[in-house]
Amino acid sequence: MKLIYVMDPQCGWCYGNSESIQKVYDAYKDEIQFEFLVGGMWVGEQAPKGGKETYQFMKQHSPVMEQKTGALVSTEFYELSQDTSYTFSSFEPALAITWVKKNAPEKTLAFISELQKAQFYFGQRFDDFKTYLALLQKLDIDAKPFMDSWGSEEDQNATIAEINQARFLANGFPSLLIDKGDGEAVELAAGYFDGDEMVDKVYGYTL
Repeated sequence: MKLIYVMDPQCGWCYGNSESIQKVYDAYKDEIQFEFLVGGMWVGEQAPKGGKETYQFMKQHSPVMEQKTGALVSTEFYELSQDTSYTFSSFEPALAITWVKKNAPEKTLAFISELQKAQFYFGQRFDDFKTYLALLQKLDIDAKPFMDSWGSEEDQNATIAEINQARFLANGFPSLLIDKGDGEAVELAAGYFDGDEMVDKVYGYTL
């Protein structure tokens, strides 16, 4: 049996869902395999640049997410959303997540959560290498191999393949699916979910 969580580092609702997926992970990590997939919400020309339109979009949608989830979006993030030198690309943070999955798999969810907090709460940039290095250091992950292989063709191809897999499986971000071992993934949630309710829902599949 496997739980598949599909998220995107630029997805505000995924940021808001951090505590919920952590509850599910803590409840079942010792008995159910978890797979975390990056979704590639904003890649290439789809990725918006900071500016007036992006700021207005974030300012309109973020308060709804905050009220529903309790996650906070900072003034620094709103300032970043107005910065025309910044592109809200999913690919670079997705690349970092897939690297951590391969090299420190047990810390994948912690890295995802800290990475999203870095942007949405602290207003840090995903196009700044120092953002990733600080998180690796915080989670006690060796940064040297990360620096040595950053942006390699192998890692880029793995990230692109994962994005394609996620898009095939998920109807939105975040999504949680369960594979009971027959190769068919059943959708448990498409969008934000309550962590305690999902723990109970997953339990029904373990009986």
